[in-house]
Amino acid sequence: MGLLLAGLSACGGGGGGDSAATTPALALSLPSNYVLKWSDEFDGGSAPSAYWTYDLEAPLLGGTVWGNNEKQFYTRDPANVFQSGGELTIQPVAGVTGRPDLLATSARLKTDTAAYYSALNGTPYGFYEIRAKVPCVAGAWPAIWLMGKNGDWPARGEVDVMEWFGAQFADRPNQVQSAVHTTHNHWGSAASLLYAKRDQSNMCTEYHRFQLHWSANEILIGVNGVPTFSYKKPSGAGLDKWPFDQPAHLILNVAVGGNLGGSVNSADIPRMTLKVDYVKVWQSAP
Repeated sequence: MGLLLAGLSACGGGGGGDSAATTPALALSLPSNYVLKWSDEFDGGSAPSAYWTYDLEAPLLGGTVWGNNEKQFYTRDPANVFQSGGELTIQPVAGVTGRPDLLATSARLKTDTAAYYSALNGTPYGFYEIRAKVPCVAGAWPAIWLMGKNGDWPARGEVDVMEWFGAQFADRPNQVQSAVHTTHNHWGSAASLLYAKRDQSNMCTEYHRFQLHWSANEILIGVNGVPTFSYKKPSGAGLDKWPFDQPAHLILNVAVGGNLGGSVNSADIPRMTLKVDYVKVWQSAP
């Protein structure tokens, strides 16, 4: 499937719209002059390293949990997030004590730490690769994404490397979606929404390399070296259309239910497991 540039469905909202072709200028391959600047292979004990921190609990944004009617309560408990055998696991667990309105506990990790920003020299540009196995389960909403360091959403900028929507993809599970959010282009804005999706063979049964090549003029996203989505900096763009020059942090999470997770069968929650083999970021050598 060719690249698409159109409607958006990201970690901050829902999706829809028509599609139009675009051609990337970047390549979805590691440039020879890039060097590895940061990585985590999840082999240093049972808990994630100090490079990671957490979004916690179930805050209301715009009147609903995380702004999307989600049904999970985020924790940093070992039952929900742990390392073992060189892998990171995010595991939703059914039931939330004292919260009958919610269905499960889960985890949402982020590299929103001084050590991470320092390792990347305070810039988001580079080649990112996250090797992961995604849970394709109705009711689940796993995501690999990034947010700008400073500001409020959507002005801070959001880059969605991988999303899988239980509410939309359960009947066609071999799908993957990527997107960006800006002040000008986001769910609920008057402007066109920006996303692309394509079929990915064995999306649900194998590990895949989810990739992002980010420059000062383009964001290119794909899987296993095959592009899915490209967003180029518009000519003369201000921060409303291109907020993508400030540092950004990675986020790994599994949401449960809500607008994009969809209806949840509690018996399916144990299968909503996101496995991550490694996260690596390369940048241009000085």
